[in-house]
Amino acid sequence: MPMEPALNHKPINQWTEQERITAVKRIFNTITPHYDLLNRIMSGRRDVGWRRFTVKRIPQTAKKVLDVATGTGDLALDLAGRRPDVEVTGVDFVEKMLRQAEAKTSKQGLDGRIRYTLGDATRLPFADHEFDASMIAFGIRNIPDRLKALREMVRVVKPGGKVLVLEMTFPRNLRLRAFFTWYLNHVIPVVGGLISGNSSAYHYLPDSIQDFLHPDQLADLFQSAGLRSVEEFPLTFGLTYLHEGLVP
Repeated sequence: MPMEPALNHKPINQWTEQERITAVKRIFNTITPHYDLLNRIMSGRRDVGWRRFTVKRIPQTAKKVLDVATGTGDLALDLAGRRPDVEVTGVDFVEKMLRQAEAKTSKQGLDGRIRYTLGDATRLPFADHEFDASMIAFGIRNIPDRLKALREMVRVVKPGGKVLVLEMTFPRNLRLRAFFTWYLNHVIPVVGGLISGNSSAYHYLPDSIQDFLHPDQLADLFQSAGLRSVEEFPLTFGLTYLHEGLVP
């Protein structure tokens, strides 16, 4: 189901918080069956390597990890598959995505290692200090109140634990940025629309990347959320960044 016509013609930075929440939920309910395939195609399978790098940054001492905006469970599955000592919890507010994640988890024989919960990233349904680390991949740009979501990710992690955010952004190199802008605005909507049948969704997704924070701004947001020892790692020439910080 496409977005409301009014939102199709309204710049994303002018959407209200409720308009964005409604649009995101509708979009991801619609594109669920094609979501994984399109991620691989449009990133040239680099999304697999980006998640793998994130998993390697999870501390070896972490035994309970939360995956926020887990979607179809790719990051949770990668972590559980590589770290048999870790118990993973995935949370998302789109039920259809969670059902897809559960099916993938069952197919990979990881049912006992990952549990999925319906929930809002800005009001996580977990106790304080319940996890050793929390992570989110390609989800925080879809959350209107990013600081609130980060503070929730901090709240549920034990002191000394780690919070990690993997997200697409604009590369610092101006030539690469120009190419990336062209690719976002002219290739992704066409390919995404043809495969998913929802061109509105694949106009929203490039817009959400272009509307997202600069890597330095996200690092500042980490500081505002109370995180310490904040680090940022550019991946694939800065097309994507991993930010991480420690809970004091």
